[in-house]
Amino acid sequence: MLNKEFFDKYFKFHNKIILYTKDNIPLTISKAYHFHLNGGHQDFDIHDSQDLEELCEYYKLSDEKHSDK
Repeated sequence: MLNKEFFDKYFKFHNKIILYTKDNIPLTISKAYHFHLNGGHQDFDIHDSQDLEELCEYYKLSDEKHSDK
């Protein structure tokens, strides 16, 4: 599950993660002093892991590509 705790733990060891929309559009989230989203015609900063959790929930983002069933 993509939540605040997952992102806090993940970004302790990694600098970026690729998430996918339900249409399999890759979105790259990178870590700096904040999170930065680039992809899907978007390019903006995310304040913290709580905001990132809410963004994932709102857009139904996943850390895996969706299968075509």
